[in-house]
Amino acid sequence: MKHLFLLLLCISTSCTLQQKKQAKEVKKNATTTLNNDICWSGTLNAKIPVFLHYQVLDSVVIGELTYLNTKAKKPIPVVGTLKNGNYRILEFAKDGNITGILTGTQNTDTNFSGYWFSPKTRKNLSLNLTKSDSIIPSKSNTTVLKNIYGNYRYQYSESGYQGEFSISKVDHKNSAFSIFSVTNAPARNMADVGIDTISLHTTEFLYTIPDTDDCEFKVRFFKDFLQINYTKGFCDGTFGHNATIEGIYYKVKH
Repeated sequence: MKHLFLLLLCISTSCTLQQKKQAKEVKKNATTTLNNDICWSGTLNAKIPVFLHYQVLDSVVIGELTYLNTKAKKPIPVVGTLKNGNYRILEFAKDGNITGILTGTQNTDTNFSGYWFSPKTRKNLSLNLTKSDSIIPSKSNTTVLKNIYGNYRYQYSESGYQGEFSISKVDHKNSAFSIFSVTNAPARNMADVGIDTISLHTTEFLYTIPDTDDCEFKVRFFKDFLQINYTKGFCDGTFGHNATIEGIYYKVKH
């Protein structure tokens, strides 16, 4: 009887351990499994065939745009925002230059319409897309602290708005960053946040401009870019007329 009891206890313990192991494995898989991107196909100006796919992370749109009439059909990285149902998506070159701006709304479950605009040529083309049944697994666009350091920038053509952000590691507790941006030419008004040292432990931080009461902004780092948003308004009077540090900056140097 004693031996039978010990045998049953061993079996019960083994099953419990196996169940815990399986539950742990399920939980691990659940946290690492990603969804699929939202996919669209359609045209610009009813002539140029394009394919767009993206994911949305906390109102940030991340994906790729492909011009299907090109020989290489090379996907172009796009990053943007979704606010109140309105999309604003930027095409980024490797140097941080913005080659196109997509704006629009998803009219129905299967239709997306809006416009594509070139900051360089000033062309404005209609954009009409239809939901595609293509399946593209979403990539992880989060990052870790050790990978955020480097230079980030954006440029709406040579004569348009431009901005630069740099961050470097000072020691195991502190990092140094700076931001500089200008408005359209020829009257370049500036927004400048001089080099300052901060204690950084995560991939985002809040910062208040010295000697101001409410000019606060939040910086969030992603795999290939960062986003800056004001948290208490537009910081009136802090920078030059219409100058801003808010926006998306693409990583150009690792």
